[in-house]
Amino acid sequence: MITLKNIKKSYFIGERELPILKGIDLEIGNGEFVILMGVSGSGKTTLMNIIGLLDKQTEGEYIFMGRTIDGLEDEVLANLRNMHIGFVFQQFFLLPYLNALENVLIPIVYSQKEIKHPRDKARQLLARFGLADRVHNKPSQLSGGEQQRVAIARALINEPDLILADEPTGALDTKTGGEIMELFRMLNDEGKTIIVVTHDPKLASYGKRLIRIEDGTISQDSKV
Repeated sequence: MITLKNIKKSYFIGERELPILKGIDLEIGNGEFVILMGVSGSGKTTLMNIIGLLDKQTEGEYIFMGRTIDGLEDEVLANLRNMHIGFVFQQFFLLPYLNALENVLIPIVYSQKEIKHPRDKARQLLARFGLADRVHNKPSQLSGGEQQRVAIARALINEPDLILADEPTGALDTKTGGEIMELFRMLNDEGKTIIVVTHDPKLASYGKRLIRIEDGTISQDSKV
């Protein structure tokens, strides 16, 4: 699914180059559950943004689902993201004036996929995550854990091949965070490829593979 070859990423402040990723070689196959761990500033979020087609590397080659990404126009990348990747973030990014059902349906507006009976599917996803009686509630009427479940349902509505979660439990208490990670484990058991980006070592046990980033390089890549 994902092949990264000598990926480097730098930002420039005036004429000063600030290297963030310093040569990442990585392969992630279909159906893996990867915990991508690193302290703040290690480069893990930058790597996730490149994997998620939100940012472009400075050097190196990225092959996503058999397709070389380098040089593709932003519109093409946006279409690939929408069709193949679901995102879950620490901040839930739910629209406050929409209810849970309407928030889940947002990606459908931009989708090139033909999703049959999207409202029914959105209801089914919410029900599956224990929110059958919350479909008409707005985010302000939901707990943090409920909002994150809505965000996960939204990430799944377009039937993505890959789910990228960036600090998905960071705004939640320990118990609720564990419940969210169990949802990811369940989705992985059903065949979804999951990458969770975190700085919390307690989350490593939920995955099947641990990749640790330190100072822009991979310092550990092992089975959990």
